[in-house]
Amino acid sequence: MKSSRVLPAYLLALIFLVSVIWPFVKEEPVPKPFLYDENGAVVDTTPYPPSSLYWLGTDREGRDLYYLLVIGAKWTMLFAFIVTAFRIILATFLGVWLKNWFTSLWVEGFLQAFTFVPQSLIAIIWLAPFLLYELRSAPSLTQPQSIFLQLFVLTIVGVPTTAKMVGETVRTIHAYDFMDSARVLGGSSYHRSRRHVFPHLLPRLIILSGRQLVQVLTLLLHLAIFHIFIGGTVITSGQEHDQFNVYSSSTYEWAGLIGSRYGELLLEPNIVLFPVMAYSFLILLVNKVVNDLEKSNKNP
Repeated sequence: MKSSRVLPAYLLALIFLVSVIWPFVKEEPVPKPFLYDENGAVVDTTPYPPSSLYWLGTDREGRDLYYLLVIGAKWTMLFAFIVTAFRIILATFLGVWLKNWFTSLWVEGFLQAFTFVPQSLIAIIWLAPFLLYELRSAPSLTQPQSIFLQLFVLTIVGVPTTAKMVGETVRTIHAYDFMDSARVLGGSSYHRSRRHVFPHLLPRLIILSGRQLVQVLTLLLHLAIFHIFIGGTVITSGQEHDQFNVYSSSTYEWAGLIGSRYGELLLEPNIVLFPVMAYSFLILLVNKVVNDLEKSNKNP
């Protein structure tokens, strides 16, 4: 594989490593609601624009956007990778074990519904009662519990259609002539799966994993627009008497940075612009890796 093809994968690994290491290298800057000159006069207030002091500016609370993006990258990437891995593992097991089950008219009709009903809608219905709460009450779940629930829901909503694709691929492999030869020679079901099915299935699973990863990243962004963030949603009052609520992410994951501040698009675009650019770049890298894998699979 050429170096240009592995560059996106290296960049993804670099972003993740920097995000993990950065909090140990530099502490989070203390938010400053006002900036003063040498005479003690107020010269600016939050949100601050990009400058030598704040490379990407700050949000309205005075938090450094560059720092938030760096430390939030690992949560975005790790969560999406884990959900994708769980989806592929469960879908592979179901697709291999129940490959013929997916051909029944009842199952076909049931899975057809997942084609038209967005996964984000199903996830919102399941997650909102647990992760969104009234301002004056405490969240019903801790952060680890919220993450576990989100992992479970986001995995389950994607398994049926993914398992169907795996099952179709497995049935195609079983239709090859060498599978008939293996059966005639007395190969057991386990032997045929281990020696013939999985070697042909694995390259396709790798490509499918990349596509699922993009789908999960898109799903996280959809959920964030409805203020459902990785690790739970922190709800605080933005005005006296709780007239307005402020929703924020406890982990600073990138979809949460976008979903919690998309209302600033016409007021302070920088607050939303840089997280959107970072998220778009992440999806671009993943898509590039998937496309390179597809080309390598076609032209080994």
